[in-house]
Amino acid sequence: MPWDQPGELAALDRLVTGNDVRARLVLQEWHRLADDPRRGKALLFCVSVAHAEFMTSRLLAAGIAAVCVVGSTPAEVRRSAPERLARGDIAAIVTCDLFNEGVDLPSVDTLLLLRPTQSPVLFQQQIGRGLRLAPGKHSCLVLDFVGHRRQSFRFDRLLGTLTGLPRAQLAQAVEHGFGQLPPGCHIQLQRQTREQVLGNLRQLLQFNWRRLRSELQTYAVLRGRGAVTLTDFLREQAVELEDIYRSSGTRSGWTQLQRDAGLLFGLASAEQDRMGRRFADLLHFDEPQRIDQLIRVSEAHATYRPNGAQESTLLQMLAYQVEGAGTQAGSGEEFMSRLGGFPELCAELGELAQALASRPLRPALPLPGLEDVPLTLHGSYGIREILTAVGWLHARHRSPFQAGVLALHERKVELLFVTLDKREGYHERIAYRDYAVSPGRFHWQSQNSAGPATAAGQRYLGSPGNGWSFQLFVRASKGAPYRACGPVVREHAEGSKPMTVHWSLQVPLPVRLYQEFSVLRDA
Repeated sequence: MPWDQPGELAALDRLVTGNDVRARLVLQEWHRLADDPRRGKALLFCVSVAHAEFMTSRLLAAGIAAVCVVGSTPAEVRRSAPERLARGDIAAIVTCDLFNEGVDLPSVDTLLLLRPTQSPVLFQQQIGRGLRLAPGKHSCLVLDFVGHRRQSFRFDRLLGTLTGLPRAQLAQAVEHGFGQLPPGCHIQLQRQTREQVLGNLRQLLQFNWRRLRSELQTYAVLRGRGAVTLTDFLREQAVELEDIYRSSGTRSGWTQLQRDAGLLFGLASAEQDRMGRRFADLLHFDEPQRIDQLIRVSEAHATYRPNGAQESTLLQMLAYQVEGAGTQAGSGEEFMSRLGGFPELCAELGELAQALASRPLRPALPLPGLEDVPLTLHGSYGIREILTAVGWLHARHRSPFQAGVLALHERKVELLFVTLDKREGYHERIAYRDYAVSPGRFHWQSQNSAGPATAAGQRYLGSPGNGWSFQLFVRASKGAPYRACGPVVREHAEGSKPMTVHWSLQVPLPVRLYQEFSVLRDA
């Protein structure tokens, strides 16, 4: 049948109105999954007025007290129907294009979706009719009798809103079950529906640039060219920041996407393109102080002045994160001068900051043992940001760093950098085994050169009595940001080249980080 084509409604009407076989199937499944439809409070969404009248007659014939409410229904009947449903005088309201939103129906405990709904927003509104709490109401049964939807239907937007799961986790949940829903909530998909939804989600995970450009063009037509913002586009189109900011490829960033979609005009210089692509390295910002600085830099790049040493260091961290590992070194002020030459990128940085601010932010607690540096406990950082924060990198010193540890002799502090998944981007002989044993203990293997008789080994074995302290930074895989896990104290150590050290964390890992860093993550 035609999707979104002339004649669609008529084709649907012919398919379902008067279809006794389909009506019997609906009633059969309703009886199977509900205790007793005659004692429930159901809302049925139909294709047309004729379909609603037909289904009402079939419910009445089955002994289910029902009333048909459509646009032509007398006002008194329309007004009283929700009250009659709440009192139990009737067990079902059958409707067409009414009660999607704006009507309070908290008593509804069963929804029957008998019509295709190609808009995820409308789908959510319909489901929302049954998600209100009411006295004596313990659950809401949602029965979708459509299943087949057009290929471009945004299941990620629908299921993401219902479950709170990001797109990357939705595919796994659809395939293996929704195990993270609140108690008493269940989503069960039949085999054909599960395969359709899974295929749709996997396709969306491969969001390509051409599709993003097309979505932005369509969105700009609907909203108006001057009303398009990054935050609204992400929210209303269910697009992730990571879709727009790609760590690889020649196409990346909000300015580039707007230019490709025809919302911005003119050509960008190679330097502007390079700097814009580097904004992808800012997506891990999750602290109010850093996001606030992004906003101030973007709004007043010519006059912004850091307030104090820590803010100056934060600006230098931002500069090195955006500039990357290239040879163009300089101070934070020099970075702002280069950024100021590209007004579109300044505007993009401000929009990116607003989008980051809309995400859940983490309380910024000082990092124990390094309270004088702008790093926070369990904060998320790139390696260059960490090295800048502790003073190893500065405005006139930018050298490559690839080691797994950094001993700061003046501070008598050693930074331990751990990558848990070493299957990609590392030499095949590297086989360290690092993981969280518990929220308060971490199993760590040193570099291959470290043994009890080496300087590094002596630092580990002699601590904490030798004055050295150790800070643990952990990331899940190469390319991911590190998490500042705080100071660790040696419990015991064994082996040689590499050494195995069992560390005790001064501050236990939060549950989420423990699950990510635990040996159980691969179980």
